[in-house]
Amino acid sequence: MTNDTSSVPPKKNHFEQSISQLNPSLQREMQELRKQETAIMKVLSDPQKAEQYLSNPLEVLRNAGINMPPLLKARLQAFDPTLADQLKRQTYALPNGQTITARITVRFTQGPKEI
Repeated sequence: MTNDTSSVPPKKNHFEQSISQLNPSLQREMQELRKQETAIMKVLSDPQKAEQYLSNPLEVLRNAGINMPPLLKARLQAFDPTLADQLKRQTYALPNGQTITARITVRFTQGPKEI
């Protein structure tokens, strides 16, 4: 008996799985942008720049010298700048008079290690 694995498709890594539903042009741009992943992660490790990224991602990446492919650049230009405001602390009053404050933390990390 032989092990014929030619009919078994190769396993996709995390990144490939994430972008597989995008159109082919956007997939190519994401592959191109991935080459700059280390530089992007370095920029976003700075808490102040990570905070700025939430309201204007294109400016933060441009200031860091990250070259954005055209389709992604257009999508980032259309980004909702109020996202940072939406993530600010909000206080809610409960029926019993107590108040609670929601706190959302956004942390940028690298994806799983690929083999």
